[in-house]
Amino acid sequence: MMAVMRSSAAVLAVVATFGCVAGEIQREPLHDTISLLSPRCAGAGSCVLGHVTEAGTAAPIAEAAVFLERELEPDESEPVRILALTDEQGVFVVGEPPPGSYRIAIYKDASSVEVMGVELGREGTTMLPVRLAL
Repeated sequence: MMAVMRSSAAVLAVVATFGCVAGEIQREPLHDTISLLSPRCAGAGSCVLGHVTEAGTAAPIAEAAVFLERELEPDESEPVRILALTDEQGVFVVGEPPPGSYRIAIYKDASSVEVMGVELGREGTTMLPVRLAL
Protein backbone atom coordinates (compact mmCIF):
# COMPACT_ATOMS: atom_id res chain seq x y z
CA MET A 1 0.00 0.00 0.00
CA MET A 2 1.33 3.45 -0.89
CA ALA A 3 0.16 6.71 0.71
CA VAL A 4 0.46 10.05 -1.06
CA MET A 5 0.02 13.17 1.05
CA ARG A 6 -1.05 16.29 -0.83
CA SER A 7 -1.15 18.38 2.35
CA SER A 8 1.76 18.03 4.73
CA ALA A 9 -0.58 17.85 7.72
CA ALA A 10 -3.05 15.33 6.24
CA VAL A 11 -3.32 12.00 8.01
CA LEU A 12 -5.09 8.81 6.90
CA ALA A 13 -5.62 5.73 9.04
CA VAL A 14 -6.17 2.88 6.63
CA VAL A 15 -7.85 0.14 8.65
CA ALA A 16 -9.08 -0.36 12.18
CA THR A 17 -5.70 -1.29 13.64
CA PHE A 18 -3.19 0.55 11.46
CA GLY A 19 -2.59 4.21 10.73
CA CYS A 20 -0.49 6.10 8.25
CA VAL A 21 1.09 9.29 9.56
CA ALA A 22 3.27 11.11 7.03
CA GLY A 23 4.13 7.81 5.34
CA GLU A 24 4.94 5.82 8.51
CA ILE A 25 2.58 3.01 9.49
CA GLN A 26 1.61 3.21 13.14
CA ARG A 27 -0.78 1.25 15.35
CA GLU A 28 -3.53 3.36 16.82
CA PRO A 29 -6.82 2.45 18.49
CA LEU A 30 -10.01 3.98 17.12
CA HIS A 31 -11.93 4.35 20.41
CA ASP A 32 -14.98 6.61 19.68
CA THR A 33 -14.86 6.13 15.91
CA ILE A 34 -15.98 2.51 16.15
CA SER A 35 -19.08 3.31 18.24
CA LEU A 36 -20.04 6.18 15.93
CA LEU A 37 -19.72 4.17 12.72
CA SER A 38 -20.59 0.57 13.56
CA PRO A 39 -24.41 0.73 13.11
CA ARG A 40 -24.18 2.30 9.65
CA CYS A 41 -23.26 -0.92 7.83
CA ALA A 42 -25.74 -3.23 9.54
CA GLY A 43 -26.94 -5.85 7.08
CA ALA A 44 -24.30 -5.17 4.40
CA GLY A 45 -22.06 -8.04 3.33
CA SER A 46 -19.22 -5.65 2.50
CA CYS A 47 -18.98 -2.03 3.55
CA VAL A 48 -16.49 0.85 3.70
CA LEU A 49 -16.99 3.32 6.56
CA GLY A 50 -15.03 6.52 6.84
CA HIS A 51 -14.87 9.27 9.43
CA VAL A 52 -13.11 12.47 8.32
CA THR A 53 -12.03 14.86 11.07
CA GLU A 54 -9.80 17.91 11.33
CA ALA A 55 -6.25 17.02 12.37
CA GLY A 56 -5.82 19.63 15.10
CA THR A 57 -9.27 19.59 16.70
CA ALA A 58 -10.88 16.25 15.74
CA ALA A 59 -13.94 18.25 14.58
CA PRO A 60 -15.93 16.41 11.88
CA ILE A 61 -15.43 17.64 8.32
CA ALA A 62 -18.72 17.79 6.41
CA GLU A 63 -18.96 17.68 2.61
CA ALA A 64 -15.48 16.32 1.98
CA ALA A 65 -15.32 14.57 -1.41
CA VAL A 66 -14.33 10.90 -1.27
CA PHE A 67 -13.19 9.15 -4.47
CA LEU A 68 -12.63 5.40 -4.75
CA GLU A 69 -11.20 3.96 -7.97
CA ARG A 70 -10.56 0.25 -8.46
CA GLU A 71 -7.51 -0.82 -10.43
CA LEU A 72 -8.39 -2.15 -13.86
CA GLU A 73 -9.20 -5.83 -14.11
CA PRO A 74 -7.75 -7.62 -17.19
CA ASP A 75 -11.14 -7.71 -18.95
CA GLU A 76 -12.14 -4.09 -18.16
CA SER A 77 -11.68 -1.00 -20.30
CA GLU A 78 -12.83 1.44 -17.58
CA PRO A 79 -12.11 1.25 -13.84
CA VAL A 80 -14.89 1.12 -11.25
CA ARG A 81 -15.28 4.62 -9.77
CA ILE A 82 -17.29 5.51 -6.68
CA LEU A 83 -17.93 9.00 -5.28
CA ALA A 84 -19.22 9.82 -1.80
CA LEU A 85 -19.55 12.93 0.36
CA THR A 86 -19.16 13.09 4.10
CA ASP A 87 -22.26 13.99 6.12
CA GLU A 88 -22.47 16.62 8.89
CA GLN A 89 -20.71 14.18 11.26
CA GLY A 90 -17.85 13.70 8.78
CA VAL A 91 -18.98 10.16 7.97
CA PHE A 92 -19.17 8.46 4.57
CA VAL A 93 -20.47 4.98 3.74
CA VAL A 94 -19.90 2.88 0.61
CA GLY A 95 -21.92 -0.32 0.63
CA GLU A 96 -20.95 -3.42 -1.35
CA PRO A 97 -17.94 -2.10 -3.31
CA PRO A 98 -16.85 -4.58 -6.02
CA PRO A 99 -13.82 -6.59 -4.80
CA GLY A 100 -10.39 -5.35 -5.79
CA SER A 101 -7.50 -3.01 -5.08
CA TYR A 102 -8.52 0.66 -4.82
CA ARG A 103 -7.02 4.13 -4.83
CA ILE A 104 -8.83 6.29 -2.27
CA ALA A 105 -8.59 10.08 -2.30
CA ILE A 106 -10.30 12.53 0.05
CA TYR A 107 -10.50 16.26 -0.72
CA LYS A 108 -11.73 19.28 1.22
CA ASP A 109 -10.83 22.80 0.12
CA ALA A 110 -7.05 22.85 -0.59
CA SER A 111 -6.28 19.77 1.55
CA SER A 112 -6.25 16.18 0.37
CA VAL A 113 -4.93 12.75 1.18
CA GLU A 114 -4.58 9.73 -1.10
CA VAL A 115 -3.78 6.09 -0.47
CA MET A 116 -3.30 3.34 -3.05
CA GLY A 117 -3.50 -0.43 -2.88
CA VAL A 118 -6.40 -0.70 -0.40
CA GLU A 119 -8.18 -4.05 -0.80
CA LEU A 120 -11.95 -3.59 -0.60
CA GLY A 121 -15.04 -5.67 -1.29
CA ARG A 122 -14.29 -8.54 1.06
CA GLU A 123 -16.93 -9.60 3.53
CA GLY A 124 -17.06 -7.33 6.56
CA THR A 125 -16.43 -3.67 7.22
CA THR A 126 -13.33 -1.69 6.27
CA MET A 127 -12.91 1.38 8.47
CA LEU A 128 -11.12 4.48 7.22
CA PRO A 129 -10.68 7.11 9.94
CA VAL A 130 -9.09 10.18 8.33
CA ARG A 131 -7.54 13.29 9.88
CA LEU A 132 -7.16 16.17 7.47
CA ALA A 133 -5.60 19.62 8.08
CA LEU A 134 -7.66 22.47 6.68
